[in-house]
Amino acid sequence: MAESGIILAGGFATRLRPLSYTKPKPLFPVLGRPVLDWVVERVAEVAEPVVSARYLSSVIRSYINTRWGGRVRLVEEDRPLGDGGAVINVVRSLGLRGPIVVANGDVFTDLSVRAFWEFHKRSGAAVSMALIEVPPEEVGRFGIALIDEGGRIKRFVEKPKEPVGSNLANAGFYIFEPEAVAEFPELNSGEVKIAKQIIPRLMEKFDVYGYVHRGLWFDIGTHVDYLRANFAALESCNTCRPELPGVRIIPPVYIGEGVSVASESVIGPYAVVGNRSKVGPHVRIRESVVMDGVVIEAGAYLSRSIVGEGVVLGRWARLVEAVVADGVYVKDEIYVGRGAAVGPNREVEQDVKDGEILP
Repeated sequence: MAESGIILAGGFATRLRPLSYTKPKPLFPVLGRPVLDWVVERVAEVAEPVVSARYLSSVIRSYINTRWGGRVRLVEEDRPLGDGGAVINVVRSLGLRGPIVVANGDVFTDLSVRAFWEFHKRSGAAVSMALIEVPPEEVGRFGIALIDEGGRIKRFVEKPKEPVGSNLANAGFYIFEPEAVAEFPELNSGEVKIAKQIIPRLMEKFDVYGYVHRGLWFDIGTHVDYLRANFAALESCNTCRPELPGVRIIPPVYIGEGVSVASESVIGPYAVVGNRSKVGPHVRIRESVVMDGVVIEAGAYLSRSIVGEGVVLGRWARLVEAVVADGVYVKDEIYVGRGAAVGPNREVEQDVKDGEILP
């Protein structure tokens, strides 16, 4: 097995603002569990997990200590290092000498790291990279690999601006043997990127193999992607058909622990209600994610929206394709419009127009 599984959790998550002002991206919940938990469980199939964090690292540290205790270690970055720099920092800090697994801590996937590891060992590769098929129109968002019949990567292009003959994208999971780790550059004042600097450098010296994962995979880097990840998880969930007295449930729906929903409310389809939330009567929630500890008062309406932790939505409040960050109080009869976003820990006393941003 691998000596260590390094989970990268240091990014700023700027595209998830205002939600990420108070919550680091790896702690965004998917079906009520931080995406970090899902990644830790995958990596733990073959290695001891180590999380590398910087942005809001104290929040991540507190969560890891509470949830995982000594089963997951944390290494904090003292400055932005890039994903490659973070790997180098962990390897040097812990004195790692064996093979390592590296995983992005903000990806929701059902990828089997054990199967990935077995593929890597069968191929005899010094480096392996997990790949995922993406729609042709999204190729420019990712690093794209061209592979031969045996899985060897013949060419790798980071975020191509024109077609390259493949739609196999970098899935953010890697395996590096010690001889490959030895070729990593030294840390300097700049950031080091795996896809831009490390992989091209290693391809000059070693065969790099691509493991194609055909299953769930979502980078939760934007509000839309975050919703899509939760919706896909709902579709694959065997227990997301709850029954509540006096409440109409339109599956798939996830209801967290300790949630109360008053009668005459309608929940779903594609709705997630986080732990310890309280939903009043005559509430309508559809195609939305409600995080933990939210209070939704009578008659409120949510559609294709994300509601942060500890939010209070007043009576007859309406959210349509909106984002409301942690700790917000939306008062009675307030409308938060399409594409609008409300920053954390504030009161909203007037309607928020379509596209308006309240920092």
